[in-house]
Amino acid sequence: MAKNFLETFLQNYMVPILIILLLVLVIIIVYHRLRFVYLSYRKRQYHIKISDALTELTFSGYEGELLKAEVSKFIARFPYHKKWFKRLLLSSILDLSLNLKGDLIYQVREIYMAFELHKYSLKLIKHPYWNIKCIGINHFQAMNFVHGQKYIKPYMTSKNVILRSNAYIAHLYLTTEPLDALVDYPVPLSRVNMYKVIDVLYMKHDTIPKNIANWLEAKNDTIVILGLKIMVFYNYTAASEKIVFLLDHEQIRVREEAILSIGELFLIDAEEALHNQFDKEEKLLKIEILKSLAVIGSDTSVSFITNVLKRKHLDKDVKMELLRSLKSIDNQYYDTRFILDLEIDRMKAHLNCAYL
Repeated sequence: MAKNFLETFLQNYMVPILIILLLVLVIIIVYHRLRFVYLSYRKRQYHIKISDALTELTFSGYEGELLKAEVSKFIARFPYHKKWFKRLLLSSILDLSLNLKGDLIYQVREIYMAFELHKYSLKLIKHPYWNIKCIGINHFQAMNFVHGQKYIKPYMTSKNVILRSNAYIAHLYLTTEPLDALVDYPVPLSRVNMYKVIDVLYMKHDTIPKNIANWLEAKNDTIVILGLKIMVFYNYTAASEKIVFLLDHEQIRVREEAILSIGELFLIDAEEALHNQFDKEEKLLKIEILKSLAVIGSDTSVSFITNVLKRKHLDKDVKMELLRSLKSIDNQYYDTRFILDLEIDRMKAHLNCAYL
């Protein structure tokens, strides 16, 4: 009895329900696909029109009420009320701001505000999800929307690392204060954000922080590394002693950056310190030391490299870098030495001809 009931139930109810659900699912998939194709087509059509209109607004020099009037005409001509269109317009404005320089950047910001897209960006910043907040923060940063700083600051102490980092970088872009206070920044910075800070200095044409030498003594190791990168960016050599002192730092990343900085800044007084550091380091930093010696090395380094090359059981990569540095420092000496050493001779042949 129970078996017959189950078969009847499956045949009369479950199978039709499953078929209906499958048909509904197919209809939904087809609908979304067709909608996607349709919107993609419309976006391609409107993208050119938006670009032309924005270019005209940017170079027209319209300000104040006149700009608002032109924006109102634009809104009347296009489906501005649609979310997809507003996103497309915002994307076009952001792209335009990246390709312009000088006062035109500020004109694009005025257009951004005239369309009230800053309110849309603010909604994103207030969104409950951190990744959406980051999008809104990046909008304010890209548009140099200085009035948005007060909405970004609360997230500079967020527990979410990515959100906090994005908020802090945006703050650096938008603030008119010098970056000297960054020396006390307590949170580790990623490599990407270090380069973003340098990009801030470049974009804003800021002078090097007045207390940059103190950055090399910061408790936050990433600030020490950032300080070295900024010194290289500005070709700042006044803190050479502090840079050399960092060769004994406990963190390998700091030592690596100090070694790179010595070569980039051509700190010839650090030559002996690099010699002394060589045997203390692992393979990676040994190679970085040799690269810096190739730039600043003198006859002293020639003797140092020669003595190291005489050692047995040298790592082949280190040995190759030793020869490369020797060739850079004194090419004539490089050509006339180690002629009877078959392994070194093969390495020299490789260095002399890249095709081997």
